Amino acid sequence: MRIKLELSPDTTFLSQLIYEGVLYALSSAPRSSFSFNKVDLPDDFLCAAYREMNDERISEISIVLTGNDKVEKLLGSLRIQEKLPKKTYRELLKMLKEKCQDIPIEREEITLQTKIKGKNVFLDEPERSDLAAPQLFKIDRYTGISMLEMGLTSEQLGLRSSPEAILIGLMGIYSSHITTVRQQDRAYHYFVFLSPDEIAGLLSSGDHHKLKNIYSIKESLRELLSETLRSSVTSEIMVLEVMLSTKIRSELESKNLDKVDFNIFKISPEGQTYKIYETVPITVYRNPMFYEILQKRGIRADKVCEELYEALSPGGAIMEALASFNSMNKYNEADAILRGVLGLYRFVSLADAQGLLQFLRSLEEACTILKDDKRANYRVREYTRIMRGLSYAL
Repeated sequence: MRIKLELSPDTTFLSQLIYEGVLYALSSAPRSSFSFNKVDLPDDFLCAAYREMNDERISEISIVLTGNDKVEKLLGSLRIQEKLPKKTYRELLKMLKEKCQDIPIEREEITLQTKIKGKNVFLDEPERSDLAAPQLFKIDRYTGISMLEMGLTSEQLGLRSSPEAILIGLMGIYSSHITTVRQQDRAYHYFVFLSPDEIAGLLSSGDHHKLKNIYSIKESLRELLSETLRSSVTSEIMVLEVMLSTKIRSELESKNLDKVDFNIFKISPEGQTYKIYETVPITVYRNPMFYEILQKRGIRADKVCEELYEALSPGGAIMEALASFNSMNKYNEADAILRGVLGLYRFVSLADAQGLLQFLRSLEEACTILKDDKRANYRVREYTRIMRGLSYAL
């Protein structure tokens, strides 16, 4: 089966989701070939991709289908007569994995695109696209389409799709989902995608070995962020955890990759649809700039990285202080710790050495604030231990 790629790889959630599904299909089908504008896959590639899905990973996808998602029509078009026990993406993926052998795929070509015709945008050829796409696919309507010539300044366009294009998008949900974080009465879902430039370069290469290597890096990043986001949901912490990870740096080195670019999406349900709350670009480097700054001063950069990474470990004193911002009892030293983390972020992302000094000063300030608080002895010991470890490394 051939997939024609006429959908631009860009920073919209829909484009990232569809291309993530295509890349997942390629990673599951060694007997395939690809280029920038087309992909050739075995006829049974959809079944093979769904069959390889990990049950435990599916169970972690706690995203609810909205009342506007007509999932019964999708299942009916695939000749699946059973109903979902619950309207969630978890149950939908479970059923598709279980029934993948029975899904009829009789086409020789799929065209992935965003073609406007009338009052609809079509993800595949219009004559094949008779299903309303899931609401999660429509999240980019917040950016909108405004064209005076087409009279679309105040119109809302529908998004129509073929069953095959939806199946590819659902694979993108499976392979890109990081975790769900619940705060008070709201759930936030996080996804990680390769950047548009990374997607374009990878597809243009036609190199299966490169695809496997980059996909491996992405999986390592997904696992790391899954742990990180359970402790803190600030974008600065995300970047710090990734850039300080010696595991990811070692993997980049072993695979002879200088860097890989990603986009992190944070979305949340809102009424009968979803809304994008944040998009964070993250680049993982084999040799980040701050490494060079430290090495030029004769400092073991890897040792400093290990100390900083441990200092920001989930459940540690720094993360605990930052988490207190979302509680009724904010820690007395929380503001100082936050300033220190922002300084560390400046050091890691911009190689500004003053940021590292600010981090150390903030830890010392936190100890001063807590010196008379006997209940916080543990945190004082932790901050002191972090400063001592860094002083030895520096």
